[in-house]
Amino acid sequence: MNKLYRVLFNVVMVAIIPGIAWGAGTYYNNNLYQQRYGNGYNNMSTGGSYGNRYGQAQTATRTTTTRTVTTKRSKSSSSQSSEAKQGFVLGAGLNHEFASWNFDMNTAGSKLHYDDVRWNVFDVSGAYYFGSSTPMQVKVGAKYGMQFDESPMVDDDISQGGYLSMTWTDDAGNVVGYQTGHALSVGTSKGGTQMGFNAAFGLTDLFSVGRAKMTPSIGYRYFKHKLTTEQNYGVAIDVLESTNNHLYITCISGYMGEIQCDPFLLFYSSNGDITITGRTETAGGISDLIQVPAISGFVTEGVSTGGTYYYEQSGTSHEYTTTWAGPYLALDMEYVINNDNVVSSGIELGLPVYTSEGNQPYRYDWAHPKSVEDSASFGDAIHFGLNANWKTSITDSMMLTLGMTYDYYSVSSATAKTFLNAGYYEELYDDYYRWYTNGVDDNNNPLSEYQMAMLEEELDTIDDYRGAGWILESPGEIKSVYKSMGIRLGIEVRF
Repeated sequence: MNKLYRVLFNVVMVAIIPGIAWGAGTYYNNNLYQQRYGNGYNNMSTGGSYGNRYGQAQTATRTTTTRTVTTKRSKSSSSQSSEAKQGFVLGAGLNHEFASWNFDMNTAGSKLHYDDVRWNVFDVSGAYYFGSSTPMQVKVGAKYGMQFDESPMVDDDISQGGYLSMTWTDDAGNVVGYQTGHALSVGTSKGGTQMGFNAAFGLTDLFSVGRAKMTPSIGYRYFKHKLTTEQNYGVAIDVLESTNNHLYITCISGYMGEIQCDPFLLFYSSNGDITITGRTETAGGISDLIQVPAISGFVTEGVSTGGTYYYEQSGTSHEYTTTWAGPYLALDMEYVINNDNVVSSGIELGLPVYTSEGNQPYRYDWAHPKSVEDSASFGDAIHFGLNANWKTSITDSMMLTLGMTYDYYSVSSATAKTFLNAGYYEELYDDYYRWYTNGVDDNNNPLSEYQMAMLEEELDTIDDYRGAGWILESPGEIKSVYKSMGIRLGIEVRF
């Protein structure tokens, strides 16, 4: 990636260095410029330095013969070109961006963050100014970027309360506890890409504020970024959040209100399932041991820790491709300092349509390659953009630009869709249906009344999934934010 960055930088510098060499003759000996180009660019009505072309030239008195000739030519160019900008302007540049992207699930209790993402971005642009008879302009641009180095990704299913795994009831149907999952993983993001393009139509220098000329425009912008996570390490723990008057609990209050939770445990037996819910509070404080209830005739055949485990995912664990595309309004400002230096800035407000597609290959219960999809319609998302540039002349037709960019994309109520693995759930349904029909499991162990009720509930749930086409939809679930700030170096050439 660093090699690609150096190649792109060399491409720009190859374009700049010849301009600097020609520029020495242009600025200090205009006769040399004429010898090279004859009566070309500098004698055209749109010729001369940037300030001369666009009517804000500084016409200081020259002392030498050569400089006097240049001054007269500049005055002539200024009087002719002050009417309006005209012709083509092409540009290219390199941008190093610092970015972050995160999305939160409003009710599912999950947050995914890609932090400290850095990009090397190459961009090209073109503009055509129609001239004094039609003070309008058309601008187009395109860019492509690659992720620079590695950055962290955090998949947080803890800080917003976790996720509900199961609701537990007693034989009478009373709720006695809520089994909730809490997970946190940290992975490495690398190899990401981004691309974009935009096109805009504007009214050139429609009005002025002092010496600053203002150009409003309307356009369309498309921006897509793809981020991938590998080497993901995490932990997960299921706990039982108890209701009142329940004998055993997994979450208890410790010193100064600290909440401590033990893992959820489920003991299997021939007499049914018994949940062992953790430590209890005693007269001396909190017990160090998980309390096992003494039940006559209870024979343990197995123990389950629910969703409590540590995990490593060496391959691709997360992959998200996100698109923001839609119309925008912009206002650009240009201030000519002197014949050779210009400052410009712009502000942009857009209403993009938002779409994000994700794949989590280690989720065997989800479909692949598209596991999830989040989307929002026109008007639900916003884009706010800023840019500022300083431009200085290299030759009469070429300028070096140095500036900064800032972009903020946000949507707060996108619809979430999860695509389930139909094969996995159909196989699970067949097993559950066979147990429910026969009243025994595959080892011919009789199922308790409670287990039969649980199987019936699971069968109904899978039937619901099937009826929904194996797609779970949750409107207004996603809040997504992408932010970036960049430093840009480039060139502009006028024709």
